[in-house]
Amino acid sequence: MDKLLIVDDDYLVREGLRVAIDWQSIGLEVAGTAENGAIGLEKARELKPDLIIADVRMPVMDGLQMAKTLFDEKADLAIIAYSGYKDFENARRALDSGVAGFLLKPIESDELLKRVSEVMQKLHEKRANNRMIGQFISSLPIVRQQQFEILLKDEAKSNSAAEQLALLGVCLPKAGTLIYIYTDNPYVKTFINKAEEVLSAHCNASEVFSDRAVILTSAELGFVREEITKLLDSSLKETDARFSVAAASFDGDIPAAYSKAKELGKNTLFTVINAVVTENKNGHLKKVVRDALQIIERDYNKKLSVKSVADMLYTSESHLMHEFKAQVGKTFNECLTDFRILKAQEMLLKGDMRIGEVAYAVGYNDVKYFGQVFRDYLGCTPSEWLDKKRQ
Repeated sequence: MDKLLIVDDDYLVREGLRVAIDWQSIGLEVAGTAENGAIGLEKARELKPDLIIADVRMPVMDGLQMAKTLFDEKADLAIIAYSGYKDFENARRALDSGVAGFLLKPIESDELLKRVSEVMQKLHEKRANNRMIGQFISSLPIVRQQQFEILLKDEAKSNSAAEQLALLGVCLPKAGTLIYIYTDNPYVKTFINKAEEVLSAHCNASEVFSDRAVILTSAELGFVREEITKLLDSSLKETDARFSVAAASFDGDIPAAYSKAKELGKNTLFTVINAVVTENKNGHLKKVVRDALQIIERDYNKKLSVKSVADMLYTSESHLMHEFKAQVGKTFNECLTDFRILKAQEMLLKGDMRIGEVAYAVGYNDVKYFGQVFRDYLGCTPSEWLDKKRQ
């Protein structure tokens, strides 16, 4: 049952409205009464009535001042005001204050009940609409993610999904680069925001899923690889989160680019190394790059160089360097350092090895040099990094 608050400075009128009207017949119960607008305001805040019936002319605070204050506070209720016969100025003020109805004294019981019923019906309709709008707004992120998933995975329905996303205000580039980020780290949302800032001059759309994130941008592949690589390096100064990033170009066929990017990132090293892997003309990492990455993962604690790995793979040093830069966006040595520092962090966190022992374990024979590389990489020394982790 809805609650009613009666506000009038005349005791007889106030009590007459309270007891003489059959409020229950229209689904109302009298929750309280007040002798002026100021007291009515306090009781309205306390009782949260659905309807207030109030006289306009009252001492301390009149009914319309009370109404305006409540509406300014976004109170979810309706107010009916009444005043003396031919009180047109108060009628005008009543309309300006946002009250749902204005009645002239003397008020007939039947007329009052009829007007209150009309006002309460409109209030219920307004609340129902607000609930529907609220439910729709709260479901938008889910709907958007569902349509984004269809856009990425279902070639037959991708055009329809693009239309649905456009209705949701998502502007999709027709051609450009798809960036696929393999991670479930919460920092990915911050990373996505920064990536979109870097790509702000281009048409961008993004979505974060539970285990990955995707950015669609009209920027060209080469520009994306260069800028996202810089962003990955700078992000390590803020967080230990590591993102495996694969990028593939597209021209209308977004599902194909999505599949290509997923395939590009399958190398296990890319689940931990901060780098951007991109397609070659066949859409895959070249074998020489895959093999070199596997050597890093297997032999990171040994003495490795571009030349020694190139010799193992029966290729030239210059060819290996070129292919690494072209497809990963980093040099071989940068990827090796990235993986070694990652392993050093893991060993330091275990706490059963000293810093010097960790340095040797990840391939550095000079402890001082290891400390310098660590500092250049993460912005602090190994001991400072450990202190932060313990805190």
